[in-house]
Amino acid sequence: MVDATLTTLEQALRDEISAERLKAHLEVFSRLFRDSGTEDERRAAEYIAERMREYGVATEILEFDGYISWPREGTLTVFDDKGGAQQIPVRTRSFGASTPPEGIEAELVFIPFNKPAKGEMIFSHRAVAGDYTGRDVRGKIVLTADGGPDGVRRAQERGALAHIHIWPSDEPVIHEMIATSIWGTPTRDSAPRIPRIPALGVTHADGERLREMCEAGTVRVRITSDVHTAWMRLPLVVADIPGSEPNTFLLVGAHIDSWYEGITDNATGDAALIEMARVLSKYREHLRHGVRFAWWPGHSTGRYAGSTWYADTHFMELRKYCLGYLNIDSPGVRETEIWDCRYNCGEIEHLTRAAVKELTGQDPNVRRPLKAGDQSFLGVGLPSLGAFRMLPIDHPDRKAVGGCGGGWWWHSPEDTLDKADPEILADDTRLYVTMTARMCVPALHPYDFVPVANDFINHLRDFQDVGGAHLDLTPAQHQADLFREAALRLREKAARVAAEGSDPTHLNAGMRALSRILNPALFTIAGAYEFDPALQLPVLPGLAPVQELATLDPESDDYRFLRTQLLRQRNRIEDALMQATALANSLAES
Repeated sequence: MVDATLTTLEQALRDEISAERLKAHLEVFSRLFRDSGTEDERRAAEYIAERMREYGVATEILEFDGYISWPREGTLTVFDDKGGAQQIPVRTRSFGASTPPEGIEAELVFIPFNKPAKGEMIFSHRAVAGDYTGRDVRGKIVLTADGGPDGVRRAQERGALAHIHIWPSDEPVIHEMIATSIWGTPTRDSAPRIPRIPALGVTHADGERLREMCEAGTVRVRITSDVHTAWMRLPLVVADIPGSEPNTFLLVGAHIDSWYEGITDNATGDAALIEMARVLSKYREHLRHGVRFAWWPGHSTGRYAGSTWYADTHFMELRKYCLGYLNIDSPGVRETEIWDCRYNCGEIEHLTRAAVKELTGQDPNVRRPLKAGDQSFLGVGLPSLGAFRMLPIDHPDRKAVGGCGGGWWWHSPEDTLDKADPEILADDTRLYVTMTARMCVPALHPYDFVPVANDFINHLRDFQDVGGAHLDLTPAQHQADLFREAALRLREKAARVAAEGSDPTHLNAGMRALSRILNPALFTIAGAYEFDPALQLPVLPGLAPVQELATLDPESDDYRFLRTQLLRQRNRIEDALMQATALANSLAES
């Protein structure tokens, strides 16, 4: 329950949000093509910094070298058996390989793939493989709806010369995409995952015509691909509104770079941060914990390079003092209605759920974080929170895309000023400023770790049901039960501290430390100091391959290698739960 003082403040913050100011920011951004590493991106950063200083918010523009890939021109020529040729429009993919100037000529081979259902996001099917059964693609060019970095990898591993992605929904645009799964700047270990083959995209309609040709007989094509990949100097704007409590802060981020104008992906998010900073700076005396705003470069052409660099270079500060991470991407899209809250960790899901319910009347679909959208801080252990408004499933503009509220114009030249609605953007920003206030105004952090314990219990049970005969997870399950008991005691302790108005400094620090133990275990494989690939994985991703283990021959090398890997992941999860239980009990008893 939100207390009366906070309710009054929240209303004042919401009343301050101005649709006209938001519209003015969008008009500025509409004149800038903010590809990372360009002058327009830098102009956008300078514009934001000027606004922050105008509002009296301490601001700096950090700079770093990011590994950025610009897709440039590509061609696809289809030859017929009479010596004729036709050109099919294509777009190259960021981090795809370039061809020689004369291109590559080879047979085109279609690989079947189950497409997303209507209204599903493009990200939802990335873990599903195309069906290569009985198909030899060595020295050939693959045509498939098995897209994304994993689809390119599968084609490359099977010896294909190139990969052409058929878009799964029927909009008449080709979306800009990225072909690498590497999260942020590559390391020596991850750099080999940069694709070595060209990657192109075609529309659904053109892809279907090509598929029909492949099924009717042999098809030969020639492709060219020109992709510029290089180190580029990038600007990262950071603005701080400190609270009365030293050092602690909520991180609020939005990516500054975009494809083309990129109004609803993500000029609207950039404008929302500017307006939130303006309003919160007027009421800064009410903030117990500070707010740090960051505009990330390298989102689209560097696979979250900016937020990853920030996590790397500010790791210890984030680890020790940050309350959580609110990512804002693609708000304010015209005609959006449905709230989809897909980036929420268990300890703060109640905050998102309550805010959306109170401000919109909707019962939101609160889900755990996806591996997308600058979620670069789960390894650090930061609780993630977020809420996004989507087009209705049956809206004619809703397609299988990854942003823009589900709008078909995502990652295309059609993402223009008319796709945004300043009034909807103002309402969205009111929700975000309310969520921020509920994190930063109360003295006590609003965490509840019982849902986190339930996440462990439920997912460990599911994995045990599938693979328990091959990998015994009952010790980890037992430890998850013990952690839930400790989390319940900690919930009672927090309620007493809040009711008594006691100093929560020690409890806050302990709960932040608890999130640093739990979130890397729940949401990463690599852990705190590295970054998993940008592929969709379930909760407890380190244990997910136990489902595959159950299908393998127990006498095979593959089975024994995988079982060893899973045993180590089981130990990691059990150890994290043991540490978390001890800390939660200690905090509850202190």
